[in-house]
Amino acid sequence: MKNLHKFLFSGAFLAALCATPGCKGVLDEKPYDFYAPENLYKTQEDAEAAITGVYSEFTDIGNYDYFVKPYWEWLSEDEDHVAGASFALGGVGAGNYQGDYKTERMYKAPYVTILRANSVLERVPAIQMDEVVKKRILGEARFLRAWAYFNLVRLFGPVPLRTEVLKSVADTNIPRAPVADVYRLIISDLTQAETDVPYQGETGAPTIGRANKGAVQALLTKVYLTMGSGSLVGSLTVQGGTDNGFYTYPKDVVKGYDGFNSRNYYTLARDEAAKLIASTKYSLFNNYMDLWQKANDNRVEHIFMVQTQPGSAIHGMYTSSFFTAPSLGGRGYLYMDDNFYHSFQRRLDTRILDGVTHVWFENNAANPNYQFYPREDSVIYSVVPGSTRLASFNNKAHIKKYFYPGKPLPPSNGESLDATNYPLLRYADVLLMFAEAENELNPASPAARDALNQVRRRSNATAPAAFFDLSAMNQLQLRSEIFAERGRELHFESNRRFDLIRWGVYLQAMNKIGTSAQSVNKSRDPKTLLLPLPVNEIASSPAITQNPGY
Repeated sequence: MKNLHKFLFSGAFLAALCATPGCKGVLDEKPYDFYAPENLYKTQEDAEAAITGVYSEFTDIGNYDYFVKPYWEWLSEDEDHVAGASFALGGVGAGNYQGDYKTERMYKAPYVTILRANSVLERVPAIQMDEVVKKRILGEARFLRAWAYFNLVRLFGPVPLRTEVLKSVADTNIPRAPVADVYRLIISDLTQAETDVPYQGETGAPTIGRANKGAVQALLTKVYLTMGSGSLVGSLTVQGGTDNGFYTYPKDVVKGYDGFNSRNYYTLARDEAAKLIASTKYSLFNNYMDLWQKANDNRVEHIFMVQTQPGSAIHGMYTSSFFTAPSLGGRGYLYMDDNFYHSFQRRLDTRILDGVTHVWFENNAANPNYQFYPREDSVIYSVVPGSTRLASFNNKAHIKKYFYPGKPLPPSNGESLDATNYPLLRYADVLLMFAEAENELNPASPAARDALNQVRRRSNATAPAAFFDLSAMNQLQLRSEIFAERGRELHFESNRRFDLIRWGVYLQAMNKIGTSAQSVNKSRDPKTLLLPLPVNEIASSPAITQNPGY
């Protein structure tokens, strides 16, 4: 099975060929170096190898796909809280999606996952093997297919639904399914997976790092929450703009979500989150910075993470290089916007007190040019620790979430991979999703406030960072505070753009900033609510149409 990650099965191979124009001519050639289904799916070991192959797309550096870099970089660049190097934010970060290789990968990589999952779902049922293991493998495949479609529908809107292994070129030319149909498949997959996949530690549970029942429940909560908020009519107060003020925007119903019943889906979201909370399988780390210790991967609060392997040439990510200060081994290309930093409680909230690098050097250890941040705390940070040397102010709030201790400084010609696991679902997110859903169903209820406060207390944020008193909030105020807390707690974890979009305030929040004080262009037009489909996809599949404006 050593070549499994190359061409897992004929369906994935066919899909790769048909992603380019003229695939008919390519199909005339004899394919090599892949396992045909009749040769692969025979034993329980084959089934385990196949589901491992579905996960492998996440961090296959050979394909440079998905979570190695495109996914989190794209989503980190296109939101209101980010600042960074001009080269990093001049494309996607300025609303220019076409022509950026990451945009195409955001479409194609999920379909590789989907096709691999489809093969598992189609072939594994016929294998004579342990039935508990079989159910778990099929549940994992459904979870991964649902995750891929959830990303696709949120980014591209209507997309082709592929639920079977491709058997001919004609199978690739199918039209885009309505948003409601995509969500119907996602919910079907996840509700079945919730039955089939045990919690970690239970009989038949998957190995650590793979999707267990907790991951299924957390993702299903997020799906229901997205449908509930996307179809809600109301308003939301967002902190931002060039003055970092508080602006209340009318909330738009997201296109394609108008047929959903907001209250019904919020009820489902709250109840699903409540099940996960009641399981007591997860809790918050006592200290916020414990989240980012390598020894704590896949533990306590981490429900589902992208897995990396230290020292591996295949599995790794570039998160540390992009987000970490130069003196800690990174390049520091992306960092907190100054206004966003100042939405936290200064000198109190550990997410910026301990989670941001306040003194660093920009070049090399032999000739360090020390910098500090923020300007108003120059008395504390301008003197380099352990010396009398002064640092100069630099308007960059480098985060420490993906700091990888012991990593050497990057080579002069580029970044370097590291073994930093990337969080996709964690317990703090579940608490905030519960708080949001509960507040929409029972405005400003004690249960909603308690779930929010659990997250805030962990970071020592004892008083609200916004302009109102937490204990006396009405529904709109608590809604807005939960939304703001999601931004503070989950920053640079690929959630913010999705939150802005599902709440229907993406255009308002971005255009209120325009060009930020750090010279980042945030202005957006309506076409940026969705991404453009790859040109090759449109050219090779006449039934597929492009999104408006592209």
